[in-house]
Amino acid sequence: MQSDSRLLGLAYGAVFGSLFPLFFFAARSFARRSRGHEIADQVANAFLALRPKYLEAVLGNTAQVLGLPASHPEVERVSRDMVRQHARAWVDFFWFGQRDPGEALAQFASIEGLARLDGAIADGRGVILLTAHAGNYELGGLLLRGRGLRIHTVYKPDRFEAVERLRERLRSQGGVIGLPVDGLGFSTLPLVKLLREGELVGMQGDRDFSLNGVAVPFFGREVPFPRGPWELAAMTGAPIVTSFFTTDEAGRFHARFGEPIHLRGGRGERLAEIEAGLRAYVADLEALIRRHPSQWYCFYPFWDDPLRI
Repeated sequence: MQSDSRLLGLAYGAVFGSLFPLFFFAARSFARRSRGHEIADQVANAFLALRPKYLEAVLGNTAQVLGLPASHPEVERVSRDMVRQHARAWVDFFWFGQRDPGEALAQFASIEGLARLDGAIADGRGVILLTAHAGNYELGGLLLRGRGLRIHTVYKPDRFEAVERLRERLRSQGGVIGLPVDGLGFSTLPLVKLLREGELVGMQGDRDFSLNGVAVPFFGREVPFPRGPWELAAMTGAPIVTSFFTTDEAGRFHARFGEPIHLRGGRGERLAEIEAGLRAYVADLEALIRRHPSQWYCFYPFWDDPLRI
C-alpha cells in the first residue's frame, strides 16, 4: 500500500531515509541485541498509531488466517505482534549483518532438511530456493554462506532508496548477490544461465507483483500466486526447494528446507505441473503461518488487493 499524496510520499521518504540508517548505526553500537528489539517495538507501536490504514489491512489479513472477525481481540493481538516482529527482523538483519557470520549461525537452534538441499545441489541443475515474506528470510544468506554456498536473490527494490541501499550492502556482506526486478516482469535469461551453471537462485513466492499469477486456495479463499519461479523451474529442470526461516520466543532462529519439487512432463503438461507445484508450496506456507501467524508480513489487503480490482 502506498500513499497517493506526493507530499506524504516525500515525508515518508525522509522518515525512512533517517530511521533505517539510525537502525543500522545502532545495531552496530548496541551492547545488547535485546535493546534493539525494545527500540523496534517502540517504533512499531508509533507506526501503527500514525498509519492506521496499514493496521486495518493487517487486521483483515490476520482475520482471514485465524478464521475470526477482524474485531476479535486475538486478531488485534496477533496483528500488532506481526508489526513488532517485522521491525525486530530488520534489527536482527542489521545486527547480524554487521558481525561475524558465526554469531548468526550460533543462533540457529534447528536446521531441518539440509540433506534434502544438498541432494538437490548435487543433482547439478541448480536450485530455486523459494521462500516468502515470513520470519527472517534475509538471514538465510548467512546460513548458506557459513556452508560455503552463495545465492543469487531476485527481489523487488524497496520504494525507499535509503532502505534498499542498506539492505543491498548487508546482503553483499553476507555473500548474497541481488538481482533486482521492477515488478513488471524480467528477463529469465540471466536466471536460466545461473541455474544451468549449478547456482542457487532465491525467489519470493507469495507476492504476485506482475498480476498474472495462478489462483490457488489459501486459508479458505482463492488468491493468485506468482508463476515466475515455476515457469523457470519447468524451463530449466531445476528443482524448487522451499526455504523458511522463523524466530522463536527466545530470539533463536529455525530453518527448514522442504522436499525438492520437480516439474516433469512436456510443454503441454506444464500448466498442470505448475499448479500442482504451487499447491504444494502454498500448503507448506499455510502450515508455516498457522504455526507462526505473526511472522508472515503483509501490509496490504492480500485477498482483496485493490490493484486487482
